[in-house]
Amino acid sequence: MTQRILVKVAIGIAVTVVIVSLSLYWWRRQPEPLTAVTAGPGGTGQTIIEDSSPVAKVKTVPLSYGRINETLTAHGIVELLPSTIEIYNVTFECIITRVMVTGGQVVSPGDLLLIVNPSPDTQLIFKQAQDELESARLEEGLLNDRIKLQLSTKQDMVPVQLRIRLAEKKFSSLKERGVASMKEIRSASAGIVYFIGAQLGQTVPAGTNLLQLAHEDQIIVRLGIESEDFNRLEKGQLVRLKPILAPGSKSIEGAIQTITRRVDPITRLVSVMVKPMSEGKLLLNDYIEGKIIVSSRNALLAPREAILPDSGGHSLFTVRGGHAVRHLVEIGLETSGEMEIISKELKEGDPVVVLGNYELSDGMPVVEDRKL
Repeated sequence: MTQRILVKVAIGIAVTVVIVSLSLYWWRRQPEPLTAVTAGPGGTGQTIIEDSSPVAKVKTVPLSYGRINETLTAHGIVELLPSTIEIYNVTFECIITRVMVTGGQVVSPGDLLLIVNPSPDTQLIFKQAQDELESARLEEGLLNDRIKLQLSTKQDMVPVQLRIRLAEKKFSSLKERGVASMKEIRSASAGIVYFIGAQLGQTVPAGTNLLQLAHEDQIIVRLGIESEDFNRLEKGQLVRLKPILAPGSKSIEGAIQTITRRVDPITRLVSVMVKPMSEGKLLLNDYIEGKIIVSSRNALLAPREAILPDSGGHSLFTVRGGHAVRHLVEIGLETSGEMEIISKELKEGDPVVVLGNYELSDGMPVVEDRKL
């Protein structure tokens, strides 16, 4: 009986200790109330009220006033205007003897591009024209002798002279086109080798597209945009271009030159032609990211981190006199790092909280921690 009583007493003591410990822990977690401190000799004088409420550590940056651009991101490829491509060919069947350039190479006026030789069939045609001319001239000489002997009349000379003129034109035409010997094809102007349609040793028919040369100042960037953004675009809008495979490179400025009114059946995008202002820094067929500036204005700007969602709207905190001040704001244009702030309460240079603002309430004591 005595042992059972001792067990009950021990359990009671343990429960009491636990309750006391929990009460002490809870009491220590509570904020200290305001305390009155009396200053001056004899305990009299001015009474100072000390506020022991928690102080939040925050980081602030000043509001700035500057230009903000709303952009539309699109992707595309570097191309050439078809109307500016120079096509090189020959007007007779030939054999490609040498190819002196490669695709994408920059050439100057007069640079050697290709060397061709007339094919055996072409050489035969040239030899026939030469023989026909010689035969016509020989016939003319014999006819002159017959006329001197009064065996023929001058009227008989008419068809012979016509035959000579036709043979001379045919022979001269073939000779001017380079049929008589090896032909060198040289660039007529500076540009980029865009296409080579000939291979070494290949026999190609007359008029075959052997090579295409494009002018460097006729490079165009074709961007694809969603059809829902079509009405936001205008000719002449500024575009910042950057190669996708070289994200660290500097942007190249351009302007919208043409806006097509057709949705591509494959990509389901609308094509926009952008004329870069510095073509030499773009590579043909390279993939490009373009940021089209659809709207731009000067405004009061705040970092995106400073803006908080607030009952369907937005708010931010500034610091005044060591306390947080809440401001309801409207948002205008946005970028990836900044937002336009519309508020009559705020001005340039006001310190806005960018770190620690999610823990703040209006009027809460704050201290700026420069280590944040």
